[in-house]
Order: sequence, then C-alpha cells, then structure tokens
Amino acid sequence: MMQTFIDTDGSPWQFDDDVTVSQVDGVYTFTAPGGAVLNVPQTLRPYSGPLPVPPTLDQVVASKLAEFSGDCQADIYSGFHSSALGADYLYPAKATDQQNLASSVLASLLPAQPDDWTTPFWCADADGEWAFRPHTAAQIQQVGKDGKARILACMAQNVALAAQVQAATTVAAVQAIAWVSP
Repeated sequence: MMQTFIDTDGSPWQFDDDVTVSQVDGVYTFTAPGGAVLNVPQTLRPYSGPLPVPPTLDQVVASKLAEFSGDCQADIYSGFHSSALGADYLYPAKATDQQNLASSVLASLLPAQPDDWTTPFWCADADGEWAFRPHTAAQIQQVGKDGKARILACMAQNVALAAQVQAATTVAAVQAIAWVSP
C-alpha cells in the first residue's frame, strides 16, 4: 500500500509504506528506510481521495495554445510605439483603437484633402501624458504602419510558439514554452 500526499498545486506524491512520515508545525518530513530525508515540497498534505487524473498531452497543448492566443491579444492591446510625430509616443491598440486608427488612415488617403489636413489621435508622450495630438496625413499613415508592424510581430510570435507547442512530445516540454513579447 502507498502513502498518498498532494501538493498545493494538485500534484500527487506517493511514498512506499516503509517511508517514515513525521510532522512538525504543519510541515511533513519524509525519511527513507536508510535514514535519508527525502527532498520533497514542504507544502505536501495527506490525501485520501481519488488521485487526480493528469491532463493528456493533447489537453495541455490545447490549453497552451489558448493561453498564447490570450497572451498575443494582451500584448497587442498593450499598445505600440511610434515616432511618427518626431519623438516616441505610445499609441493604444485595443479593438476600438485599431478601428479608429484605420479610419484615420483611410481619411488621410481620401482625395481632395487640404494641404494642411490633420486628424487628432490619442497618444502618450514620454512622460505618460495622454492627449489628442494633431497628425498630418503622412504622420497618421506612419502610425498605422507602426501599429500594423507591432500586430504582425505579435501574431508571428504566436504562430512560432504554437508550432513549438505542437511539435512538443511531452507535457513538460509544452509547459516549458512561455510567451515572450516580440
């Protein structure tokens, strides 16, 4: 018969009956028959229920792909930088912000715009001061290019990491792959 313990993350630990278990101040110590103290997490607790069923590789892959999709969206939504105004500015990039930018770029391309045409667009300067700042047609088009480049970089990162996840052959290998902002 085995002695079963579970960690706070839900991982089960099983020990042969000849392993001595002692508890001091809520922390369990596990000692092998020869007297060696086993190196185990200090967060183990006795467990008598059914052992948790570990997720399959396919389940871990699906979960990691969904996680990366969320990471990609969050990275895109965090905004992007452009120096179209002559200095570095942070631009918002949530879904509505992207629509507003696309509309501004489209408006800048319409024929018969006056030479001094500008459009206000929301951005933050190096001090974090958000304001509607006027952008010429060339400036708003550059902001659009910079925003698109950032979105494509995030999407390319998602695709590359998804390929790594799908090529992984173990749960541990999948879990070791992490999102890194491009």
